[in-house]
Amino acid sequence: MERNLNAQQNRINGDWNQIWRIKMPPRIKIFLRRATRGCLPTRVRLQTRGVTCPVHCPFCNEPKDSLHALFLCNIISSCWQLSGLRSKISPVIQNQADISVIILEILQRLDHNQRPIFSTLIWSIWKNRNNKVWNDKSEACQAIWDKAKALLASWTNAQKVKQRMSITQVTRLIEKWTKPSLDRYKCNVDASFSEPLDMVGIGICIRDEEGAFVLAWTEWFSPITDVDIGEALGLLKALEWVRDLHKWNMDFEVDSKTMADNIYRSHESVSEFSEITNNYAHLLCTDLMNSDVKFIRRQANKVAHSLAKSALLEASFRIHYNIPSCIENILINEIH
Repeated sequence: MERNLNAQQNRINGDWNQIWRIKMPPRIKIFLRRATRGCLPTRVRLQTRGVTCPVHCPFCNEPKDSLHALFLCNIISSCWQLSGLRSKISPVIQNQADISVIILEILQRLDHNQRPIFSTLIWSIWKNRNNKVWNDKSEACQAIWDKAKALLASWTNAQKVKQRMSITQVTRLIEKWTKPSLDRYKCNVDASFSEPLDMVGIGICIRDEEGAFVLAWTEWFSPITDVDIGEALGLLKALEWVRDLHKWNMDFEVDSKTMADNIYRSHESVSEFSEITNNYAHLLCTDLMNSDVKFIRRQANKVAHSLAKSALLEASFRIHYNIPSCIENILINEIH
């Protein structure tokens, strides 16, 4: 009974699961939990535990407790401004004094995209303070913010690569084109090869969540290349074009399994193919982090295939703002 009573007394109300649900490095989740439990080794807390140490913040003359260290110190106030979260944080800090209640309430006010940013920035702020205490070194708010963003981006990219690498080699083959999910676009890519013309045609088509035509790109180049090189160049062109269009939520589809299997593999050999694949792998891990590339059957890639064949008959590259006649019937059939 006494044990249950103590557990109840130590309980802090709030949705603690929201910390574990945040997509961020595990060590930051553990840090955030310690912060909300009031377990951070701040100078105020250390003195209450009998540790002889200065009580004031290493940056200013205020007593350094968790609330001051993470939110109130003037030195780090600009960090929250840079993150764009100050308007969400300030009302909570003004109305609450308990660090546990503050952090849980802030997390509740933020959306699923803002929570990892908030949590990683708190971690970065705390690491900067430790560096000041132990090494007498500190960084400007911009550097703290940049490090937080870099850490989160690096971890997110690593999780995406890990997830893709863990997918079984036996890919479920899609035989019919399907619409992208809500608020996303789909970009189908293919290459066509003509030995008589000594040319490679590239066809790219973008459609929205309703399956409606958005834009298409056709071009050709000469001389003809190996199939793998031509397909890889076609995907690289599509990635660069989508990046320039600033359409970040894009699902790319190709019917070359060799190319799809090599997207996230590291290529140390020096070859034209490895150079191309390394380039589009870099794009997917930087500018196009919210995009992905999937392998589909030729039957589900008819639009891009028809555009690639049509490209061989054109004078130069072309951006199609209206539906090309060569794919009009295909588009109608695929959305019905």
